[in-house]
Amino acid sequence: MEHGKERLIALVDMDCFYVQVEQRLNPELRGKPCAVVQYNNWQGGGIIAVSYEARARGVTRNMRGDEAKKHCPELLLARIPESRGKADLTRYREASAEVISVMSRFGTMERASIDEAYLELTGAAQERLRARGGRPLDPGELSTTFVQGFPQPAGEQTATGTQAQREMERQRGLRQWLDSLVELHGDSAELLLTMAAVIVEEMRAAVEAETGFQCSAGISHNKVLAKLSCGLNKPNRQTLLPLGLVPQLFDTLPISKVRNLGGKLGASIVERLHIEYMGQLRLFTLTQLQHHFGDKTGSWLYELCRGVEFEPLRPRQLPKSIGCSKIFSGRTALATCEEIRFWLLQLASELEERLTKDRDSNGRVAQQLLVGVRLKDGHGLSRCCSLPLCEATKIANDAFALIRNCNRAAGPQAAWCPAVTSLCLSASKFSEPPTALASGITSFLSSDPAPSHKPLPVSPVARREASKSGSSHKPVGTILSFFQAAADSECKSLETTATSLPSCSDDIEVS
Repeated sequence: MEHGKERLIALVDMDCFYVQVEQRLNPELRGKPCAVVQYNNWQGGGIIAVSYEARARGVTRNMRGDEAKKHCPELLLARIPESRGKADLTRYREASAEVISVMSRFGTMERASIDEAYLELTGAAQERLRARGGRPLDPGELSTTFVQGFPQPAGEQTATGTQAQREMERQRGLRQWLDSLVELHGDSAELLLTMAAVIVEEMRAAVEAETGFQCSAGISHNKVLAKLSCGLNKPNRQTLLPLGLVPQLFDTLPISKVRNLGGKLGASIVERLHIEYMGQLRLFTLTQLQHHFGDKTGSWLYELCRGVEFEPLRPRQLPKSIGCSKIFSGRTALATCEEIRFWLLQLASELEERLTKDRDSNGRVAQQLLVGVRLKDGHGLSRCCSLPLCEATKIANDAFALIRNCNRAAGPQAAWCPAVTSLCLSASKFSEPPTALASGITSFLSSDPAPSHKPLPVSPVARREASKSGSSHKPVGTILSFFQAAADSECKSLETTATSLPSCSDDIEVS
């Protein structure tokens, strides 16, 4: 098999997923311009998802609902539910689980986010192609598939024409592609890639039939190309990207559009090499790229600009972390210990609920807790520790203990400075749950009577405890303190800028 063509990878992306979930709950929204907004009612709420009908009228994400209705007066708004003073994303997570359940029947899968997943289809495509016994592929099996780079030459209306014109071009390109496969032997990379596209067609049809949700997909030889091709012909379509057509695509593709090059590395490439498009990287030798970016990154870029990439697909149907967060912008920034303790408890209560549900459904428990905080001065801090007990009050108290050193208030210790603009809790490092005996021991070790683990402020007594939280008091004499310190040391807690803090949610972050 030619270098770079060994694997068959697909990325499946749910189209306007939050909108589709709301449309299934309220069919009156189907086919109409609509958007999903945060629970906050200020200026109509912040828009986080937009239907294609609304996009055509100029509505975009991050607009406020009131502003969006100036562009599209008939816009319908669906509001995210609220729980514990923040967005409740339960309905979207549960809908995602439905989709994942269907997709997992078609190949080895890596869940990438609440609305995206990669599939490894190499083995499935080989088996299906052998079973056909040489029978040629039919255009009817690829009824929503575009082939990138086809038809040749491309029609003038391919990108900007009407839907009917685009469909005619799609069919013409597909026929040309299938005709080019006729003389190929049975194990050619191009035949296998096309067979993988047939499987993805069947999978997408199954997802829609069983859940009501539509999705788009990209099919190629690695994660980078699969993700890139997925976005070329949305919505409810899929794109096959042969490796031989990658140079043509990369010649006009901005570097920042490529997976893993949208941040600092991509900006560094543009600045150092004075180039704009991915294809321009081919002008540089391997030695030159290694000189600028180091041996490992330089070698990776040399292959990537030719469409070759080998990041493995990591089989995972479940999120590797479960988290929740809350943003406190402007005047809502938290400036007292009591406020921070209160909101940590709200987040911890949600985290406990979700971890308990995850344990019951998936038979696993989290071993590590991460807390992240962003401050009004633009800096941030993240800390992690062991998670011996999934209980909201303990989680919240542990989280507060981990971040209290970033409080630089000079006055009374009840104050917090700089004010907090974001809090995040995340649990990870899942393993099988302990036996009943081990659970009993864990509970015993976790019953810490130290003052820092008393319930959070819900009474005057608790509020007085909050005012003392900035002191240097440390719990001593408990077994848990010993293990907690060891976990903190192993975790090598990171203090960093707010912009580089890790994402604490497996979903979008909403305030």
